[in-house]
Formats: sequence, C-alpha cells, structure tokens
Amino acid sequence: MSQRKRTLPRGWYPADKKTCQNEIESFLEGWTPSQPPAEGRWGGMVPHAGWYFSGKLAARVFQFLSLSRRLELIVLYGGHLGAEDLPRMVMENTWETPFGDMEIDGDFAKKLMKRIEVRAESPASGDNTMEIHLPMLKYFFPDTRLIGIRSPSSLKAKKLGEAVAEISKEEGISILAIGSTDLTHYGPNYGFLKKGIGPAAVEWVKKENDRGFVEAALRMEVEGLLLHAEENDSACSAGAAAATIATCKGLGAKEGMLLDYYTSYDIMPDESFVGYAGIVY
Repeated sequence: MSQRKRTLPRGWYPADKKTCQNEIESFLEGWTPSQPPAEGRWGGMVPHAGWYFSGKLAARVFQFLSLSRRLELIVLYGGHLGAEDLPRMVMENTWETPFGDMEIDGDFAKKLMKRIEVRAESPASGDNTMEIHLPMLKYFFPDTRLIGIRSPSSLKAKKLGEAVAEISKEEGISILAIGSTDLTHYGPNYGFLKKGIGPAAVEWVKKENDRGFVEAALRMEVEGLLLHAEENDSACSAGAAAATIATCKGLGAKEGMLLDYYTSYDIMPDESFVGYAGIVY
C-alpha cells in the first residue's frame, strides 16, 4: 500500500486532529445554510488559500454538501496547470490527513485513464490546490473514497469532467465533484494593478472582475468561464471549476448557488489580496 504524505507546512492547515477539528467547528459557528438541504447536489467550488483566509468558506461548502445524500466517491479537481498541460492524477493508494488516511479509488482511476490521457501527479509537487482540502473532506465525509486530479485551464477540463460523469453513471457510483479555484489575485505581489491600489481597486475586483467569473460559474458556462479567466485574470486554476461544472452538468445539475463570497482583504487588509467564492451545484 502506497501512501501520499502531507507536503504543506502547518501554516496552511493545522498539523494535528484536535486543532483541525476545533478550527473546522469554529468556521461553522453561527452559520446555517441559506436553504434546507435537498437531494440532487452534485458538487461545488471552493478556494484553496490557507485555512486562515479561506477555510471558513470551504468548510461551509463541504458542510452544506455533506447533508444531502449517500456518497461513495469525491472527485477533487485541483489546478495550477497551464492550458497545454494534461490532467495529473494522484496514483497512491491512500492520502494522509490529520483525521486518518483517505482511500484513493484505484478502480475508478483506471477506468478514467482508459478514456482520457493523464499523467501521474508527483508526490513531491507540493501543490496546495488539492491537499488543503483533505482534512475537511475526511472530517465531513469520513468513509468516502477519493480521486484527486489536477485539471488544466483549457477545454481539456471539460473533457475530463464529462468523462468522470459518464463513468459515474455507467457504474452507478454516487459522487461529488469539488473544484478548487481561487478568484482574482490583485496587487503588487501578483503584478496586477489595473485599478491602482486602495478601496477603489477592492471594489472593482469584487463588483466587476470576480463577479464576471462567478456569474459564469453559476450559469455553468464552461467555455465562458475559461475565457473570462484568460481575458481578465479573474481566477487561479479555472480548469478545476470548469471540470467540476462539466461533471455536475453531466449528472443533472442545472445551475449553481453562491453560498458566500469575500476576499482576503476582508480578513487582512493589504494592497495585495485574493477573491474567494463558495458555490454549490
């Protein structure tokens, strides 16, 4: 049995089970879903910053999705790949988390590899877009298997997402698709200063740049979402959101619902900041 080890330092998320549990519970304090849970929820989009900044939003999306139905498999789409890259899939048998290992569904992975071209995800990649979510996924879905695959920001994401939905339906496997996507990275740290710095720049990101991407995501427009990200620098890892939308559409979802939106500026005001959205399908 091969195990994929934690690679992110503890500043991203806590190192031990008890501290992770305390933080997750604190993220949910005083919060209730905007509408009662219902059947027919197929996935969602979450940000992938450290828990201090976006953990609250991710926890609320996962908690919302965990109340809906029987579940056998989570397909976690990560990112940080270019348009020309192939998807990169985790090939180990398990993935370490503070709550215990998550089992990787090797059979589903093999079926997926017969339909699309993928590469193995390096154990030493250090990519945060998937690992940051593992403790919460294990907490909210303790007995559920996992597929972890990074998706390129191109129409390869659509093909990937559709293939996952097809296998799920053919095999009768109940799944959730999770897309790990941040929004606009704005400010001098990111070399993006279209509206200068200060409150006016924050408002522009919130009300225009991020809003355009979020609206495309809510309408489940894969091509429009990818184009908006490319033309407006409005997302990091747009391919993860695109693959999620393609999977959820293939399973029957018609539209998304925005649970919440904020930026890292709302947590820690700074000239450089990042947007976060939590969406369920």
